[in-house]
Amino acid sequence: MHRQGLRNDALRDYAKNVVKDKVIDSSRLKFFICSFRGNGGSTMHAMHVLQEKYGWETLRQKRILLIHAGGYSQRTPTASCLGKIATSIPKGWPTYDLFDIKLALYSLFPARMPNGGVFLCSSDTIEFFDESNTQLDWTLSDDFVAFAHQSSLQIGTQHGVYVLDPTDKRKCLCVLQKPTIEQMKSYKAIWCHVEEEFVYTDSLYYFNMDVAQRLAQIYRKQAPIYCEIDCYGDFMSPLGICPLPRPSSSSINDDPQRLKIRQKVYDSLLGCHLQVVILHKSSFNHTGTNEEYLDICCGLGQTGQEIFQELKLEKHVACRVFDESRHDTIDFWHGILPALPHGDTLHHQPSAPDVHGCVIHSFIHPKCRTSKRSLLEYCSIGIPIEIGDNSILSNITLLTYSNVLQLPANLIVQTIPLTNERFATFAFGFYDNMKANHSSEHPITYFGQTLGNLAKKLHCQLNDLFTNEKNQSLWTLKIFPITSNANESFEKTLQLIVSNEHLSTKYEYISIEEILKHRDITLTIQYRSNIINCT
Repeated sequence: MHRQGLRNDALRDYAKNVVKDKVIDSSRLKFFICSFRGNGGSTMHAMHVLQEKYGWETLRQKRILLIHAGGYSQRTPTASCLGKIATSIPKGWPTYDLFDIKLALYSLFPARMPNGGVFLCSSDTIEFFDESNTQLDWTLSDDFVAFAHQSSLQIGTQHGVYVLDPTDKRKCLCVLQKPTIEQMKSYKAIWCHVEEEFVYTDSLYYFNMDVAQRLAQIYRKQAPIYCEIDCYGDFMSPLGICPLPRPSSSSINDDPQRLKIRQKVYDSLLGCHLQVVILHKSSFNHTGTNEEYLDICCGLGQTGQEIFQELKLEKHVACRVFDESRHDTIDFWHGILPALPHGDTLHHQPSAPDVHGCVIHSFIHPKCRTSKRSLLEYCSIGIPIEIGDNSILSNITLLTYSNVLQLPANLIVQTIPLTNERFATFAFGFYDNMKANHSSEHPITYFGQTLGNLAKKLHCQLNDLFTNEKNQSLWTLKIFPITSNANESFEKTLQLIVSNEHLSTKYEYISIEEILKHRDITLTIQYRSNIINCT
C-alpha cells in the first residue's frame, strides 16, 4: 500500500536540518503492508513478497528499509489503530510521524550498502547517529551486521544483549534475549567503565540477500504462519561464534508449529557470519510506552528533553482556539493568540487557553486547561475542559457537555470510527497493565472499580465482561459502548469512569480487542485529514 502524504518537501527539509544535509529521495521509495503474528513472520513474508515481485537477481541490487509498523501496542493503546509507525511527533505541518523520523535518521545507511540488502528496524525507537565518529568505518556487507548501544543492565533485561569477545569487540560470541542480570553475569556480557556497569544492547540490524532468500524459503514451505516468530530472538539465537542452543520443546509453550518454525530458522541461519558495530556516539531511545511518548512530546525528563531539543520539536502544532463571539476559530501557536487585525468590528480577543502540555492538530476551547504532562492530538473540543497529568486524548470530538468537564488524571482515551458509521471510545489508566490476567488471587480493576461493580453497571454477569475466556484482561474487557456519533461515544465511556449510575442497556458494549477488529481505518485517516486541512 502506498502511503498517503509523504510530504517530500517537508521531509527533505527535516533531513537537511537533522542529519547534516542528507537528502532522501522519497519518490523512489515503495511501501507495502502485511499483517502477521510476530515481527519474524512478517519479515519472512515481506521477503517472499519482494521475491515474487522483483526476483532475486533484481533484489540483490536493491537497498531495502524494513520497518515493523507495530503490533497490538498494548503499552501505548492510542497507537493501536494506525500502528506505532504512524505515531504523531509534534513538528512540521502536517506533523511528522515516526515514519518520517525514521526515513530522515536512516538516510546515512544506504551509502554503506554496496551490495544491497535489508536494513531492519522497529517502529517504536528513535536513534541518533554521529557520522563524525571514526568508529563508523564499516560497510553493510556481511550476512548480518548488528548495531550495539551501550545500555544499563536494567535496559538489557528488556532487550537483546550482545556477548562480545573481550579481545575483539567486533566478534560476537552469542546474543542473549531479555536476559536476567544473573544470565548477563554468567555469559560475561557485563562491561565496566569508571565503576559503572553496562551491556551492549541491540536495536537495528542488516542482513544480505542470501539471508533474505533463506527466510523467504522457510516462509514458502511453512505458510500460513499463525504463531509468533521474533526477528530478534529467533533470528539472532543461531548467530555468533558460540550460538545459543537449538530451540527445544522444553522452551516452547506447547506450540508445535512455533517450535518447528523456530528450529527451521535456527538450522537455516546457523553458520551465518555476524558483525557487531558498536555505535559509541549514538543514542537509542525507546518510545513504546505512554510515559516515554509523553516525555518526548512534552520535552520532559532527561531523555525527553534531549530528543525534544535534538529534533527541534514544538509543544503546540497546528492548533486553533474556538472564539464563540466570532463564531470562528483563531490560530494558537506556542501558547500565544495572534492579535486581531486593526479595525475588527468585534474588538474582541478571546483569552488564551491555559495549555501547558502538547497539542497537535486540534481545536480547543479558550477555557481549556491542561497540565504539562498531557497530550491532545486530532481533537475537537468546544467546551471548557480540565485535563490532568499523565493524560493522552486522541481523536476526541466533544462539542456538547452539561458542565465544565474535569477529567481524571492518568487517563488514556481515544475515539475510533467503526464500520457501518459507528463509533467507540476506549479509556484506560496511564499505568494500566493491559496484559495482566484477572483471577481471584490477582483481581484487576478499572479506574478503581472492581469487575463485579462494572458488571452491575452493565446489567450483566462477571463472566460476560470478557470477549475471551482464556484471556481475561483489560484488553478483552467489553465495557465500551458503540454509538452513532463521536461526541456521544466519548460521553458514554466517560460515564463509565466517573459515574456510579447504571448504564443504558440500549448500547452494545465491546472491548478494545473488538474495536481494533472492526475499526474503519479509512474513516480514521479521513477524519485526521479533515482536521489537518482545517488547522
